[in-house]
Amino acid sequence: MEGLLEMNQSKSSARTLKKKKKLSDIEKNKLWSIYDQEKKVQKLTDQAQETDFCFKCKSVLQFNEEGLPACINSECGYMYICAIDYSPEWRFFAQDQKSGSTDTTRCGNPIDPLLEESSYACKIMCTNSASHEMKNLRKWTRWQSMPHREKALYEEFQIITIMAQNAGIPKVFIDLAKAVYKDLYDQKTFRGVKRDAIRAASIWIVCWKNQCPRTSNEIADIFRIDKTVASLGCSLAEELLRSHERNFEESDKSQLCALTPSAFIERFCSKLNMPPDLTLLASFVAVQVEKNNLIPDNRPQAISAGIVYFISFHCGLNHSKQNIKMMLGDEVSEVTINKCFKKLEDYRTQLLPSWVFKKYKDIHEK
Repeated sequence: MEGLLEMNQSKSSARTLKKKKKLSDIEKNKLWSIYDQEKKVQKLTDQAQETDFCFKCKSVLQFNEEGLPACINSECGYMYICAIDYSPEWRFFAQDQKSGSTDTTRCGNPIDPLLEESSYACKIMCTNSASHEMKNLRKWTRWQSMPHREKALYEEFQIITIMAQNAGIPKVFIDLAKAVYKDLYDQKTFRGVKRDAIRAASIWIVCWKNQCPRTSNEIADIFRIDKTVASLGCSLAEELLRSHERNFEESDKSQLCALTPSAFIERFCSKLNMPPDLTLLASFVAVQVEKNNLIPDNRPQAISAGIVYFISFHCGLNHSKQNIKMMLGDEVSEVTINKCFKKLEDYRTQLLPSWVFKKYKDIHEK
């Protein structure tokens, strides 16, 4: 009886067991060969990502829409599936999730090339209602996170930023001026008035390099320093810049733009609130004066002021020589404006288009 029961149990268990499909040796070899091939391709892919060239055709790699490096060769087009993501990582912390905040926290600060050591430090934030110990901890962390040299640079950068922003200098110019100031700061240490002059000269150099020249008098007004000191600082900064770039290739050296009347026209017209069409007309006259070298004896600032008064006189604007002189400050005197105006009057038929005489006919008949 017991033997029959054991046989019945074994039969029932055999019926419930899942039948496994056994692979032959040939099929197993095929699977292993596929695995080895994929492993080989993966290894080659990882090695190729250490360079900027495709390991198959040696063409240049370029990031595609998915953010992965791909070969630019149309006949190859190989895409690498493994790439390092250098973009910032944003995440929610437990406290943010509990409060329902949608503001994410960045993991790791961006590195500032101008303040490298300070970029690796942590920054502790706390509210005004925080404890006294927490505020002290924030203060101590701020002191220890920045070395003395970078702390001095940071203070200089703050002064440059505030002064330039108050004068309406674009942010891109301010960022470039910080890099210029750091180059000058690394070459030589300045103190007192010379430091103020070099700080102002960094903005002066950036404006000249980007086809928007400012005179030393304008820079002195922006940084509220003496005009003689500003002029000395600009000359010293240019000399240091040339010395720093003496071993550079000619194409890599800084090129300062030429000082022409056209560079001042739009800024002068903006100060006088002139209409856009007359500002464009003043720019046209300035280009004609430059091309034909009609006024070679005066400075570009004086020629620009004379052109502004010339347009104002012939187009019915109520801007006197005294008013223009007051708006432009110490850039030019009334006598110089009048001299430039008289020289422009000799060529008015060549400088002014015909539509000006037709539109302002009543003014020219007087």
